[in-house]
Formats: sequence, structure tokens, C-alpha cells
Amino acid sequence: MGEKVESKVEVRGIDYIPESERNSKPSNAFFVLGGAQLCFSVMIIGALPILFGLGWWDSFSALTIGLLIGSFLIAPLGLLGQKTGTNGPVSSGAHFGTKGRVIGALLTIFASFGFYTLTVLTGAQSLVYSGHRLFGWPEGNGILVIGALIISLITSVVAVYGHSLVIAIEKVGSWIIGTVLILSIIVFLPQFDASYQGGDYLLGGYWPTWLLAVSTAISIPVSCSPFINDYTRYIPGKTRARSIMWGCGGGMLLGCWISMNTAAYLTSTFTNLETPFVQGIIEQSPAWFVPGFILVGLIGSLLQGSFALYGAGLGLETLGLGLNRIITTVIISVTGTLLVCLIIFVYDLTDIINAFVTIIIAAISPWLTINLVGYYLLGGHYSPLQLHESKGGLYWYSNGFNLPAVASWVVAVVTGLLFTNTSVFVGPLVNLVGGVDISFVSSAIVGAALFFLLVKKSTSKGNEMNRTEQSIEETI
Repeated sequence: MGEKVESKVEVRGIDYIPESERNSKPSNAFFVLGGAQLCFSVMIIGALPILFGLGWWDSFSALTIGLLIGSFLIAPLGLLGQKTGTNGPVSSGAHFGTKGRVIGALLTIFASFGFYTLTVLTGAQSLVYSGHRLFGWPEGNGILVIGALIISLITSVVAVYGHSLVIAIEKVGSWIIGTVLILSIIVFLPQFDASYQGGDYLLGGYWPTWLLAVSTAISIPVSCSPFINDYTRYIPGKTRARSIMWGCGGGMLLGCWISMNTAAYLTSTFTNLETPFVQGIIEQSPAWFVPGFILVGLIGSLLQGSFALYGAGLGLETLGLGLNRIITTVIISVTGTLLVCLIIFVYDLTDIINAFVTIIIAAISPWLTINLVGYYLLGGHYSPLQLHESKGGLYWYSNGFNLPAVASWVVAVVTGLLFTNTSVFVGPLVNLVGGVDISFVSSAIVGAALFFLLVKKSTSKGNEMNRTEQSIEETI
């Protein structure tokens, strides 16, 4: 909390962060990854188990177990950023190839658009519903657009400023929103019934529905994996690996756990579960506490929005278009704002965006697990500077692509799509698992297993490459 914010806009982009400029620490990753989850867009996901028909304790157990699994999976990925000194997509070039890193870049950009639009939209909705509740203001699209523009402008300024301001905002905002959410539990206590048993199970039975809730919870930490190294790249190389993993995994777990379980708690008090989440909690809240939810809408959207925009700006820079981080962040900000306005006036797009996010997560999960397997196989030894070579070098592989990694990712994504169940697209194999969407779980397992098997076929070559990388690392 006591760190000073640098007075200058961050000039670093995806380039290697030298040790002399690494002044961050694992606690910063903790606050960023935890704080970014304290917003309405993540809370809506936490409300889903109740909407699936589960009771309070069943929802609580599903969310907790799912978040434990997801946070455990993403925790080691923070080590990759520390070792390479750059963002996730560029770091992934060590495993996918210096051209193959485009996969991670595109995943980062598309995921950012999905989460950013949902975050800004729900934040704007909180302003509209609160204004109507407190002052009788109209709930039209015009007011909604004004709220969205305000939130978009603030988040864009923070993201453009860069790393130090994002961290400072996340630290302060985490305490504010965390306090509001905890207080909301006390405020809604008279309406809460711990014995709430839920309703009709979405998938017809308890276990399929409970497992769906677990997989839904896992998806949130996994979806943030391309953004983790944006912050661990500034952590000194001598920092203990255990501290980094605790910072990344612990922050993600705590932020999601508070946000999503609070949402399930509040949703279980709704008199009508068909009421949209943001509207429902504002309508059922005592008038004196509505300003608290305004803070969640404004500050919470700032926490998630700046997190997504900053990562997307670095992702766009990774594509090699000759644009620096500031310009790419502005481009992403403007495009994201226009997309939010489009969603406001074309309501059907909301379902499309939700489905889009689900499908993107199915593509991110094998990217995550392939990187983890690659880290393990290389023993955590990298040549950071060669990740930035435009041609040739250790990570050039086959014309810039590591074919085993790319092929594993493609097969895994196809597998995930076969088990996808959204309002827009239903995979042909969903019925084999009782209608449960296991797209990202299946793709994560297939991607990791296939990549490991393909690489182990050339064990001697892989060991030789690992020794070569370690030698080069020692000379840097």
C-alpha cells in the first residue's frame, strides 16, 4: 500500500525487462490478480450455480473446489514471466515458436474484448439501476451509454499509463471493493436462508449440475492465464518461486472466492431468479447501501477493465505491427468502447459475447497447459533475448513454429469445441457427458498430454536443447 506510483507513463512494452528495472514483488501480483476479480462481470459467473438449481451449500462447495483447482493450475505460470522478463504471449514463443506466439497474442486480445465489454456493460448497468432506485432517473439506453463511456474513459487512462498505476489502483480498489462485498453479506443476512435448497437442476440431476458449476468456477482463473506474466515480468530473478506461485495462485483464489461466493449468497436471496443479477441486488438492497454497489460498479469495473486493457495492449503489440504499447492500448480501448455501445443497442449480442468468452476459454486452457508442460520439460531455463529474435535462434523451430505445440493446441481446441455447450453453439459430443460443458477441461487435458507425448518422442534432442538453453541463460 505504501509504494510510490512512478510519475511517468510506462515506456516498456513487450521488450525484455532487465534486472535493474525489476522493482516489483509477488504481493503486487497477488493484489492485481485478486483485485481484478472484484467486479460485477465475475460476480455474475458466481451467481450461476444458484441459477443452475443448486442450493447455497452446494453452490459454495462447487465454487470453492473449482477455484482451488483453477488457481492451482495458473499459479506456476507466473514463473514463466519472471524467467523470460516479458509478457505471456512472447514468453510462450519458447514453446510455440517465435511466430507461434501469435496464438497467445490473439487469445489475449479476444479474451480481453469479451471480458472488457461485459465488465463495462455491467458497471454501467449498476449506475443506471442505482440512479433509478435512488433518484428516479430513467433506465434508457442513453443513460447506459453515458455510464459506459465514463467507465471506458477511466479504465483507458489507467491502462495507457501502465504497470505502476494499474498495480496502485488494484491495491487500493481491492480493499474498498472487498470491504463492500463483505458488508453486503451482513446487510443481506436477514434475507438469507442457509438451508436454501435451490430449484430444478439445469442438467436434470445433482451431480451433472454440480460438476457444471465446478467447471464454471475453474474457467475464471484459467481465462486470466495470458495476463499473469504482464506483472511477474517485473519481479527480480532471485525472488523465490514459491513466493511467486503463492502470489499468483493465492491472489486469484481469494479475489474470485470473495466475489463469486458473495454473488451466490446474494442470488440465493432473490425472490425472482429471472431478475438480472445487477438489477436484482440493487432492487433488494436497502437504499442506504445502494452507494456501495455503485462503488462496485465504478471501481470494480476499473479494476477488471484496466487489467484487461493493459494485457490486450501488450498482446496487440506482440503481433509485430510496429506499434508501441501506448498506441496499441488506445486502439484496444476505442474498439472495446465501440463494442460495448453496439451491445447496448443490439441486445442479442450479449448471448453471443457470453458464448464467445466460453469458446475462447476452451482455446486458452490448452495454451496454458502446453506452456506448463514446456516449462517442466525445459526445467525453467530460457534465453530471454532470443525470444525477441525476428528470425532464427533457439525458438525458431520450423520456420518460427514449434509444430508439436501448435498441433497439440489445434487438436485440443477441436476437442474442446466437441464438448462445448453454449446458447450459440452446441458441440456434437455434449450429450455423452450429460450436457455438461467440459470444453476447457477436455481441451486442457488433451493439449498437455499430446504435447508431452510428441516432445518425449525426441527426448535426446529435447535434453540437448535444454542444456543449450541453460548454458545461454548463464551467459546473460
